[in-house]
Amino acid sequence: MFDDNDFVCRHMQLTKADIVKVINDKNISSFEALQDETDVATICGSCVADIEEILEEEIAKR
Repeated sequence: MFDDNDFVCRHMQLTKADIVKVINDKNISSFEALQDETDVATICGSCVADIEEILEEEIAKR
């Protein structure tokens, strides 16, 4: 789906690698917690489904 250097949230200029790093470094387990840390999907929301998928993938790896 996304490569590490692909922008997932363009408004916040966050790549997949940025998002994965925050998820793992902060042990994030909810979309709301990820939003609190990064402000991801707070402008237009078009990346919500992609962010949720990345979060689910990272949680499944634990």
